[in-house]
Amino acid sequence: MSKFDQYTLGNNLLKVDGKINFKLKQVIDKKGTTKYALSRITNIRYDTICNYCKGNVTLINVEYLKIFCNVLDCNISDIIEFKKSE
Repeated sequence: MSKFDQYTLGNNLLKVDGKINFKLKQVIDKKGTTKYALSRITNIRYDTICNYCKGNVTLINVEYLKIFCNVLDCNISDIIEFKKSE
């Protein structure tokens, strides 16, 4: 048994304590727009945008993040962040 075994999950993925936080809702509010308007402008499903706003995302679509950044004129760090557990 390796000393690293305690830090791995299934498929030998490294276990990381922390959380991904989605801040899309805050950016939308700050820009004075709505989820519906963002959906119409980007052609991304409204339900998908709602999931990003609520943080109910299991697979992150990089193209969506690029579109959000472009349309909302913001940086990726304005939309998504990683916080380590303390």
